[in-house]
Amino acid sequence: MDNENRFELKMTRRTFLAGAAAMGASVSLLGLMDVLTAEAASRLPAAAAGTLSYQACPRNCHDTCTLISKVVDGRIVSVTGDPTHPITAGTPCVKGHCYPTWVYHPDRILYPLKRTGKKGEGGWQRISWDEAYRTITDKFKLIIDTDGAEAILPYSYSGNLGIVNNYGVPFRFWNKLGASKLERAVCSDAGKPATKYTYGQVGGIDPETYAKTKLFVAWGVNHGATNVHIIKFINQARDKGAKLVEINPVRTPLASQADLHLQPRPGTDAALALGIMNVIINEGLYDKNFVDNYTFGFDKLAAKVQDYPVERVEEITGVPAGTVVEFARLYATVKPSIIRVGYGLQRNSNGGRMVRAISLLPALVGMVGVDGGGYVYINGDYWAYDWKALQRPDLLANRQVRSINMNEIGKALNGQTPETRDKPVKALFVYNSNPLAMSTNTNLIKQGLAREDLFTVVVDPFVTDTADYADILLPAATFFEYEDINSDYLGWYVRLNQPAIPPLGESKSNLEVFAELASWMGFTDRCFSESAAEVIKASLQSGSPLFAGITYETLQARHWQKLNLATPFADKKFNTPSGKIEFYSESLAKAGFDPVAEHVPPAEDAEVTPALYAKYPLQLVTPATKYFITTQFHNLPYIQEIYDGPLIFINPRDAEARGVDTGDWVHAVNDRGKVRLKVKVTEAVQPGVVMSPKAPWQKLSPGLNNINALAPDRLGDMGGVSTYHTNLVQVARA
Repeated sequence: MDNENRFELKMTRRTFLAGAAAMGASVSLLGLMDVLTAEAASRLPAAAAGTLSYQACPRNCHDTCTLISKVVDGRIVSVTGDPTHPITAGTPCVKGHCYPTWVYHPDRILYPLKRTGKKGEGGWQRISWDEAYRTITDKFKLIIDTDGAEAILPYSYSGNLGIVNNYGVPFRFWNKLGASKLERAVCSDAGKPATKYTYGQVGGIDPETYAKTKLFVAWGVNHGATNVHIIKFINQARDKGAKLVEINPVRTPLASQADLHLQPRPGTDAALALGIMNVIINEGLYDKNFVDNYTFGFDKLAAKVQDYPVERVEEITGVPAGTVVEFARLYATVKPSIIRVGYGLQRNSNGGRMVRAISLLPALVGMVGVDGGGYVYINGDYWAYDWKALQRPDLLANRQVRSINMNEIGKALNGQTPETRDKPVKALFVYNSNPLAMSTNTNLIKQGLAREDLFTVVVDPFVTDTADYADILLPAATFFEYEDINSDYLGWYVRLNQPAIPPLGESKSNLEVFAELASWMGFTDRCFSESAAEVIKASLQSGSPLFAGITYETLQARHWQKLNLATPFADKKFNTPSGKIEFYSESLAKAGFDPVAEHVPPAEDAEVTPALYAKYPLQLVTPATKYFITTQFHNLPYIQEIYDGPLIFINPRDAEARGVDTGDWVHAVNDRGKVRLKVKVTEAVQPGVVMSPKAPWQKLSPGLNNINALAPDRLGDMGGVSTYHTNLVQVARA
């Protein structure tokens, strides 16, 4: 076989593990051990250090670490964190430590491939970029002529959060094409409107001020898995006497150290928040001066909380009434205080309502606009880029195109949504994502991807679960191989990403791929020939005062810059209809919700669906794990060595009832699917609740499925958000 013209690859669990074994444990560990500590990096003379360059980790992680790569003889030999950055503080997380082995992974795709054999079998033949582009654009043009451009669906999410290569250039191409729009609503889109109903904007306090607080409340967030660099700020506050409270259905590592851990049943956080406010109001512990001057509708809130006495709250949430009272008094009297709300709890059928109820608490005790106090949901609204320059919505030219919610991708590919029932998706273009592993109801997605009449393109560094179903597979460059900028969605930084090395093989950045596709489609707009530097410069010219003094040139010199942002709401001005914090919201009422707040049971629940509950009596939650970022990194040898999964955590009472113990293999099942998992018996979860971290690759998992096969594809109450955690299952010995 001519290796210059043909490349055959089949990747299964067996071939992956064989490749990992060939690479060897010592080699994979070397990728970790070679990582320089911040102290060692600071001691290296420039001449001895090789070539150093700065990157910004583009993963879906709050921290967005600034990394420093050392290159010797054209190869990255080490990656460390920037020791001068306040958040990164010298070291990445356990996943970031693995980046050299990620870049040089033996299974990385380096050339364009086309499918051989049936979809899902993973057979590939190497082709040229010209053949790949010709195949894609000929197919696109045919689909446009016969079905219209809306029959083409782009699918992307957070595999890479680069401003240029994710949020920017790809949108230019899809707007020019007139393809269907994708509603990217997996993560935080219920909590955003919920927060805006209260405060008029989304955006919390600077995490670097956490150290000033006297009480830190982590509500529905596992910092050790999702935001490890922030723990140092929490610990700085604790070293000065601050209290730590964790509110989470699961006992996280930080919860084990907390002064108080409230463990509500999944989906009941709104009732808990209303019960807390019941105590604060009825005992006169609220900040009357703040409430009188800066809030609207307190009388309505005071009336609403009477429906949630602590005894009823205990029945709903499982949190003892005495603990509710204890926390309420603590929160009302210890100041300044911070509530940080995680994104997982709003991935429920009632998620928006829960975030709305929690968001009222800081205003009730006057903890808004104060140093070291406040409310944190997501700081992504501080990204004041020039989005019109980045995405060029004008290229759509006033065409009205349909929108498809990514949480219903399985339904959409099978013609089961109103938008696709009579106008099916004929082409799917996947980049920065792996929907067959990370999305919901994955068996239905697999059924759609297997359609022979669906033309699928995947751009990725690896042959993922989704890539197995592609017709054309394009090699994606890693962020160590191109230029971009990134922003935190918890910290307040813009960071420049410099290339450390040229792209390996024939891999390309998204900027290159979409620019070249545009040329093959015959698009001549000037924006499709812009360099990364030109796109970055344009994106920073929004005129926002937040970006004052931040330019491409200053980022080149400094690598990262902090936004020009003072303490949020220090001026006590709120962009709501009343101009105040709204305990009572007419806008919320017009959207069909209780104008104050309310507890509505989850859509799968003993109360709402008793017959389903009788069949599947365990509530499944699928939070993040420190080993992956959703599906990413599961295929790295070092992660394989230390990851003891896939696991399902089950309470001793439920384990005994099913005759299983730690180390046993079980099936978790519901009407959507079946997954094989290894048992971990622990009191970290309550009776009636099981937990299995998301989201390993299917092909590398026993049973060739992952936990998202069980996840519902219904939409949440606000923002079309996902509902991974509204999920009833049964567990039985495999």
